[in-house]
Amino acid sequence: MGSIYVSFIVKSVSVNSENSELFEKSYQSVYKPILKFLYSHPSFPLSFKFTGPQLQFYKKRKNEIITLVRELTDRKQIEVLGGAYHDALLPLLNSIDRNGQIDELTSELRQTFGKRPRGMTLFQDCWDSSLVNNIHNCGIEYLVLSSALIQEGKKNFLPIFMSDLGKSIDIFAAYDEFIPDSQMLAEEFIWNIEKAVLKAEKKDSYLQLDADRIVVINLEAETALNLTNTKWFEQLDKYIQSTPDCKIKLTTPNDFRTHNVKTKLQSYIPVGISTEISNVIQNDKGEKNRLPYSIYDFLYTYSAAQKLYNRILYVGLLVNQYKTDKMRKKAAREKLWFAQNGANILCTAKDAVENTINRQQAYKYLNEAEKMLRAEGNFVESVTSFDYDNDGISEYVCRMEQYFAYISLNGGAVRELDVMKNLCNYADNLKRRAVFDGFDDDYERGIFIDHLFTSEQFRNYSGGEPAGDGVFSRIQYSELKYSQSHREIQLCARAVWKPTGQTVYLRKKYVINSTGMYVQYIIKNESEKTLGAKFAVEANLVNIFFRNDDKTGFNIEAVDNGEIFVINPKKSTKDINAGNKLKNIQLVRMSDKANGISFVFEPNEKCGYCMNPIVFNRQNMQCEEAKPVSMTYESTLYWDINIGPGMETEKSINFTIIPVKKIKQ
Repeated sequence: MGSIYVSFIVKSVSVNSENSELFEKSYQSVYKPILKFLYSHPSFPLSFKFTGPQLQFYKKRKNEIITLVRELTDRKQIEVLGGAYHDALLPLLNSIDRNGQIDELTSELRQTFGKRPRGMTLFQDCWDSSLVNNIHNCGIEYLVLSSALIQEGKKNFLPIFMSDLGKSIDIFAAYDEFIPDSQMLAEEFIWNIEKAVLKAEKKDSYLQLDADRIVVINLEAETALNLTNTKWFEQLDKYIQSTPDCKIKLTTPNDFRTHNVKTKLQSYIPVGISTEISNVIQNDKGEKNRLPYSIYDFLYTYSAAQKLYNRILYVGLLVNQYKTDKMRKKAAREKLWFAQNGANILCTAKDAVENTINRQQAYKYLNEAEKMLRAEGNFVESVTSFDYDNDGISEYVCRMEQYFAYISLNGGAVRELDVMKNLCNYADNLKRRAVFDGFDDDYERGIFIDHLFTSEQFRNYSGGEPAGDGVFSRIQYSELKYSQSHREIQLCARAVWKPTGQTVYLRKKYVINSTGMYVQYIIKNESEKTLGAKFAVEANLVNIFFRNDDKTGFNIEAVDNGEIFVINPKKSTKDINAGNKLKNIQLVRMSDKANGISFVFEPNEKCGYCMNPIVFNRQNMQCEEAKPVSMTYESTLYWDINIGPGMETEKSINFTIIPVKKIKQ
């Protein structure tokens, strides 16, 4: 057995925005004590990963940490690793954004500490083999990657050499199973590593059996602090220094790579993500023995994350194709990169898996980026048809002065509604899940979701329960007519209504305008007997910055038979509906006054109205107790229809987005 080198890496503090409060807290409670220990123990090497926003904060507010890290770097006690500037999930990005994020952090580190990084890490070990080309082209020589993504036969504590399309990098495996506990003795820690290395050596088939090995250990900042405060690092350092025949030595990955690498293993690592994220996906799917998963498995499991990713791709396309003003493009790209932070998609750390606030912050950055490009003055409103969400079916993308939206053939509904004034997505809806919310929704929520109910089904529905299949809410519409010049979309669907076995044909027309859209329905009874049902049109609007202790929310008003009726947004209208009220609605206005916007729904004829506030509960990454993470107002206009055989009826809604005066929270 040769020498065994151990390298500790302290992970970055990753946030989805410029959170100066968190950076200040991490400096005082984490980095200051650790750096103080390192300065007084020059024989103890340690590696750090910082994000770009972290470095910017420390340079502006805490220059002493920059000075100290630079001094420790100069004496080769510290190695600072590179990566994506905003901790992006690199496999999800276009090549230009991958390279840009890596190069930006490399440049920042060189300017700050006087040395460019030789190695890098990935946020949540989100890996794809195509990254080899990007990493190599950015001048990065090695990558630290979780051992969970590496083939069992290649976990020999030796560097891995990986090539793809003629480019190559070194990969060091990080072993979570060796993360020490502050109560663990240094001798036990060393014995565990020596035992594992000896076991791996017995399986070696290489000529050089006494090659030096390396064990990389990634530490969360809080874990590193705990090991520092309990003097565990100090005990380990003393034990190694006082034991002449100890095979364990401390190093940094680059120092090992420069002086001790004699053997590398060739391997191909296809795709994967951290064990933490893989466990979340596995628990959600109820699968076993299916590790590792990939970032794409996460997106396919959580549709809200998939929709945010689609928006990131689209705005990235707008930014990269913009050619006019370099400064404007640079400013827009900076907002895009903030949105690309992996925490926005994964909602990791202490947040729940589907936390609305993280995603809405990302939508805000993306819409700010698009507004910058629009502000040049040559923006033209448009309605285009293409496969926006990469599902193999075209969607209808509406870029209007006041909003961005797209309409999907799935349910014929609006699946995204970004108000450019307010800079957020009001259609960022989740689905209820019985394990967390008491019910399972059997359709994707959106705006202008269509239902056909019996009276009994509707009574359940008006109380917030799932009621029947709703027919058209779960059906794939077909395109009947699309006119880009007239901004008109006509869809159609035919279904058998299960309660009576009758065939119903629905034509749905969208006419898009600058401040909203006009939606027309023509319902035809294709059966040989009269169709009696309730036709309901559901709109789900999200409380965009919902918190568990939220005291604001929406103001909801309805004009009922000429009188204004103020609805309590915290309670279902089921009891009000049972009292024979809200049956002659002429207009409904839902106002998010905290953010200065109103949504007005005006039917062509009097109808009924019901509303349910729905709170979605989810667990965090540690699968702790489920907590509220999002809130949607299920707002529904409905009509009693009675259609004879072969006959049809027409209903319509005029939807308008109106800016209003903000109120202070």
